[in-house]
Amino acid sequence: MQLANILSDRHYNHLPSWQIVYEWENEIADALGYTITNSPKNKLLMGLYTTQNGRLTNNRFTDYFDNFFSPKKYYSLYFELYTRRNNGFYNNNRTIPIIVDYWNNSSTQKTKNNYQNCPAVLVTSLEVLNYFKTYKINERLIHFPMSLPSKFLLKPDTVFDKKYDIVLAGRANPVLLNYLKEFEQQHPEIEYLYQIMHKGSLYYSSNQRGIIGKFDTREEYLQLIRASRVSFYATPGIDGGEQRTGSFNPVTPRFFELLSAGCNIIARYPENADTHFFELPAICPSINTYDDFKEQLQTALNNPSPVARNADYLTKQYTSCRIPILLDIPFK
Repeated sequence: MQLANILSDRHYNHLPSWQIVYEWENEIADALGYTITNSPKNKLLMGLYTTQNGRLTNNRFTDYFDNFFSPKKYYSLYFELYTRRNNGFYNNNRTIPIIVDYWNNSSTQKTKNNYQNCPAVLVTSLEVLNYFKTYKINERLIHFPMSLPSKFLLKPDTVFDKKYDIVLAGRANPVLLNYLKEFEQQHPEIEYLYQIMHKGSLYYSSNQRGIIGKFDTREEYLQLIRASRVSFYATPGIDGGEQRTGSFNPVTPRFFELLSAGCNIIARYPENADTHFFELPAICPSINTYDDFKEQLQTALNNPSPVARNADYLTKQYTSCRIPILLDIPFK
């Protein structure tokens, strides 16, 4: 038995947030010669075994289906954005899940029951990994850190056309946004772009010029942040996000994307295992006061884009740097 396959949801899940997952899958498959196959997940099969409220009542059939029809000569990787509440192909004895997000809002014992039989469990967040170790979720818990797909390699001599002062990519942190509003009152010439929903799609609007355009594809989003001098970043479990994440604060891929776009980053985050592992204080100290915010923002706006520094930092954060971890997984 060896790891030689990736189960992918790309055959039915086309949400923009999943595109980076498929980029990870492609790079791993290309580098290691793995096959990518459709996950055995379809509405017809799952619908036959659900109650009227849509919740799975028994997964014995899907376990049998996986074991009978799936090749038995190899293990499969499967990226999971969230841990599952039921058993299925994603956590059986031949699938190695990569847990991308784990929010502490479900039963830890249920998580243990669902994942204890996996050959190994890979976890992107070191903070979550340590939590899983405390509760012995699986005998083989392995840190598989977040990464930036290597196709976005940043060269130190890259030149960007920086059109905008600030782009607020995605959900804006409320504390940093309030600081920005205060700064705007003192510096009305500042221009920043922020995300809005318009006609059912994602658009970005300027505080100076109104709606700039539609940016709802991955490539459009990347082009937008590449045109920004500064962007804000915050881990997801602070400043009102605690209830949603159970106070977990992983470092997300957006941090790497902003760096690869040549941005200066103004950030807020707690001190934890993840922010230490990724050395965030060396790149963007966490902002706790308006005076700190003002000083960092003015410095960022008045200096060249830190492309060389960002490129040097990212040399350790590409997906190619994570691939050796897969080769070292200890199997029984």
